[in-house]
Amino acid sequence: MQIVREETRRMLRGMVPLTLIAFGAFVLAGCEPVRAGVSLLLGACYSLLLFRMIGKSAAKAALFPPAQGTRIVRRGYFFRYVLTGVMVFAAIKTPFLQPLAAVLPLFFPKVILLWSTVVRRKGG
Repeated sequence: MQIVREETRRMLRGMVPLTLIAFGAFVLAGCEPVRAGVSLLLGACYSLLLFRMIGKSAAKAALFPPAQGTRIVRRGYFFRYVLTGVMVFAAIKTPFLQPLAAVLPLFFPKVILLWSTVVRRKGG
């Protein structure tokens, strides 16, 4: 679990600038600042929660035999998938949320992981 906490903190450090950049882009595009800001914050918090849930599921699965570990990971994946569907549906249906701003942070972990891989390869 220590690795999960460390990686979640690292993910948070990467999400803050991406969220600020996205907020600036939404404001420059003419979106309401409060609506875009709240949507981005909710999306970023949800994305961070998903990342932590993945790590906890993997850490838990490593403690069990392979067959049982696979079931744990699959169950966690299904639960996160359904939860994400509910979140996207709520972002679309809730009038106060900006759907694109709420969904965009779901892609931030992939961007952060890709960026960290590229930087690490270049010796950074």
